[in-house]
Amino acid sequence: MGYAVVLYFDDEASAKIEEIRSELKKNEISIDDDFIRIRDFLQKTYGKKDLHNWFIDRWNFCRYFGQIMHGTYDTWLETIGLWVDDTDEIIAIVHWDGEKGRGGVFFQFADIDLPGELLDEMISYAESHLYSDSGDERFINFRVDPQALKLRAKLEARGYVLNHDWRESMLAMELDDELAVSFPEGFRLVDASGFSYYQKGFAHGRAFGYYKGDMPDDDDAEKAFASLAKAPDYDPNLDLAVIDKENEIASFVTVWYDSLNKIGILEPVGTIPKYRRMGLAKNLIYEGANRIRRRGARKMYVGSGQEF
Repeated sequence: MGYAVVLYFDDEASAKIEEIRSELKKNEISIDDDFIRIRDFLQKTYGKKDLHNWFIDRWNFCRYFGQIMHGTYDTWLETIGLWVDDTDEIIAIVHWDGEKGRGGVFFQFADIDLPGELLDEMISYAESHLYSDSGDERFINFRVDPQALKLRAKLEARGYVLNHDWRESMLAMELDDELAVSFPEGFRLVDASGFSYYQKGFAHGRAFGYYKGDMPDDDDAEKAFASLAKAPDYDPNLDLAVIDKENEIASFVTVWYDSLNKIGILEPVGTIPKYRRMGLAKNLIYEGANRIRRRGARKMYVGSGQEF
């Protein structure tokens, strides 16, 4: 079965889609299984030439944190199109990231040359299922890798225009040696056993600018971090923070370890404004790197452009 809907190549597709949606709503166990199935697919396609699929951190984080924050957790399962071959192996996925109002649609591909007809079907599925609605108009933003030339040509033929303002990049760190870690006096290192979801949520809101005052404006981030702790690949020993003298989180990083590919990925990383430029996040990253290196990791990734 597909995660939310399997695309069939026959005239009964619409009826099959509605039937599958109905069955999936009754059977959440299969939904959970398919979350892992897609996670496994992302792991297996890591490092393939010309493929830039998501890492496991983003798959976990969007589902268990982002969709809690955006109120799309219950509906997101219905917004994934999954294509399989005749042996039921995944060959392509198109999905929404769950963020309201942005219309971000992503593609994940197997390492095969997909026919143009399949790409057309994926685009059509996204246009009918994954659009955003501003009230005045419907819109959709496809997030496409620059090297996906065939897919880009298909989108351009439909009138889509390249947005040069959007891009994503990653920085990689080779984990050849143990890294020195030190924190200024008055700060101490803890893992998830040393802070609450409230503390983590408030720190995240302050670091990313959606909590401005001395108290959180709501409990959304607290609930989202409680949810994130249930993600299949979450490890509390890799959820790290630096605590100040007032027992507040000054900086934080969550490391996701992909043991199959021997890589770590950081999501999220942040420091509250008054403690930036002190090296707190850098040393947290080094501590996380050391921890996964001892498990066999060879490389760690972090999204660039983050303010520490």
